[in-house]
Amino acid sequence: MISKKVLEKELQNFPDHFTIDELVGKLIVLEKRQREHTYINGLGAIPVKELDTEIEKWFKM
Repeated sequence: MISKKVLEKELQNFPDHFTIDELVGKLIVLEKRQREHTYINGLGAIPVKELDTEIEKWFKM
């Protein structure tokens, strides 16, 4: 899960105009980084491969 604080910080670095695809791509990367950080700190164990599989499911709607 991405915190509102992290999202606000990332959006400040975005240009004034961007596409939805660029935003979704950035959100996916942020989510992966957050999950990897959680994994590294030992609070959970979600392999990146499993995350990739989940993301594929989201876009097959």
